[in-house]
Amino acid sequence: MKVKSVFTGIAIPFFCLTVNALVMSSLLPIATNVYAQDVANSFPMYRYNLQRTGQVPFAGPSTDNVKWSISSSGEIWSSPVVDSNGIIYVGSTDGNLLSITSKGKVLWAFKTVDEIFGAAAIGTDGIVYFGSADGRIYAINPDGKLKWKFQAAGAIHSSPAVGGKGTVYVSSYDGKLYAIAANGKLLWSYKTGASIMTSSPAVGKDNTIYIGSWDKHLYALNADGSAKWNFETESKIDASPAVGNGTVYITDVNGKLYAVNLDGTLKWGFDLGGRTHSSPAIDTDETIYVGTQEGNLYAIGKDGALKWKFKTENSITASPTVDVNGVIYIGSWDGKLYAINNDGTLKWRATIGEPLLSSPAIDSKNTLYIGCVDWKVYAIGQ
Repeated sequence: MKVKSVFTGIAIPFFCLTVNALVMSSLLPIATNVYAQDVANSFPMYRYNLQRTGQVPFAGPSTDNVKWSISSSGEIWSSPVVDSNGIIYVGSTDGNLLSITSKGKVLWAFKTVDEIFGAAAIGTDGIVYFGSADGRIYAINPDGKLKWKFQAAGAIHSSPAVGGKGTVYVSSYDGKLYAIAANGKLLWSYKTGASIMTSSPAVGKDNTIYIGSWDKHLYALNADGSAKWNFETESKIDASPAVGNGTVYITDVNGKLYAVNLDGTLKWGFDLGGRTHSSPAIDTDETIYVGTQEGNLYAIGKDGALKWKFKTENSITASPTVDVNGVIYIGSWDGKLYAINNDGTLKWRATIGEPLLSSPAIDSKNTLYIGCVDWKVYAIGQ
């Protein structure tokens, strides 16, 4: 199978899609964030919460049992999300957002005019938000009907965050971070110095919004869209920031992990030894997990020291998910889904067969959902 790639410079035997980018401008005002999305029986957005920690408050599957799989008509790079009723939403490169029950039945498909790479996000009112390569952010009612759509000036491959009052934050190839009101109207936009590809905004508990850009900067913005600070990295950023206890973690594509203080100063840096597009996950003890093109999953302590690394058989571009027991789940281009204990030992692995670029979502019933480039969504669990 030939796999398209929106990632640049990945030296692996799959066809790569070259992407072009646009750059645009900025403006201003509002929003206070409510953390009601962090509901124990849902997985409402990419990396689970507004801080993008990738850490969930319930256990993942104890075995590699495949409960079901369903087919779309395109590759699934998008990471699934799950609402409080157990409904799974996932996008496909066929341009459809699918709504799927926990038993694997498709309820509806919403068609856009271009590919979907990023994950959706679910608001507290059940509205589903997602972006498409057609440059639009869509708001969809739970019954699959369009509520509104907003046109950006570039493709959207990132994943939205839904903050207070239903404010939707999303980034685009046009180099902007957009804040869109719950009614679909633009509140403000902030222009970075280059395209934003797959970096998705994170929101701290103080309502600071963080985003990475191809201009080699991590940006911190106030809730009104004004600049707070920016931090320069050594190369461009595709990863999403993860906000921990007093620290923001980000990787650049050349494979450096940065721990940045909340005032924008460097706490420490760690060389991962290979390119990365994976976003960091944060465990309860502030251990950081991140994957690399070399196929390694790294565990880095909060002091910036290596704890361990686990080797898969091909590149990792997806991001890890950590369950309440500290088990880390990650897919690899080797076609396997790995469950790794927090001491770096293998718990189990499931062979799917084709590359896994989707990041895992876990629901409150201990089922894991992941997409694959074989056009299928898989449910792993009892």
